[in-house]
Amino acid sequence: MKKMIGISFIFFLIMRLVPLYSQVCAPHVVYYQAPVLEDFENQQRDKEWVIGNTSPNCDRSVTAIKPVNGGPWALAVPQDKKKWCLGVKTGFTSKGYNFIEILPPVYKTSLYPNLQVLFPANLPNPGNERFIPIPGRCKSIDIWVAGRNYRYTLEIWLKDYDGFVYALDMGKIDFAGWRNLSKKIPNYIPQDEKYIPKEKPLKIIKLVLRADPDERADKLYVYFDHLKVITDVAIQRYDGFDMKDTW
Repeated sequence: MKKMIGISFIFFLIMRLVPLYSQVCAPHVVYYQAPVLEDFENQQRDKEWVIGNTSPNCDRSVTAIKPVNGGPWALAVPQDKKKWCLGVKTGFTSKGYNFIEILPPVYKTSLYPNLQVLFPANLPNPGNERFIPIPGRCKSIDIWVAGRNYRYTLEIWLKDYDGFVYALDMGKIDFAGWRNLSKKIPNYIPQDEKYIPKEKPLKIIKLVLRADPDERADKLYVYFDHLKVITDVAIQRYDGFDMKDTW
């Protein structure tokens, strides 16, 4: 009888403590996906990318941005679905710390139908800002670049939910042919907060190319393709997660 009472007591403790552990000590559920934010196959959308700020000595007469036929062979994408990339060319009148910004289209949900299913709700854009939204909690970002051996550095600029901006140094593009450049998202860039809803996605607001000060100034050709992220798109479910604080 004492043995049965002891077993019953242990079972009672387990039944009481397991739910408590699941609420307090359970690990964060993750669901990693690798969505392609931009494959540059939509020529109409590609034409909405524009040149932003540049060095004062930028030669605008030779500066252009447009869809270009081509792409990296190493991509595991059927050839009939990988026909285009984004080409940028420019030049400067003198050497120095030259730079050029490449801006994405003004954000509209209709531009990225494949991404919308990864967001809990549509992202507003009352200010008509140019950005590409990143779903979930982003772990890393990568992009294919054909650098043509010019000694430039590529930066990808991100904006968080508070409006703070961060420049990710993706590395040099002084190589021939296509190469994949990848960067982990630093922990100091916030992607959530303690209040509900907790998820606060990042936005890509521009690409920036910066020249080494002694690099040739008269011309630059560079091509971009297959902008992708690794991100955790798991939605944390708890008692009351489906209630909306919009009343």
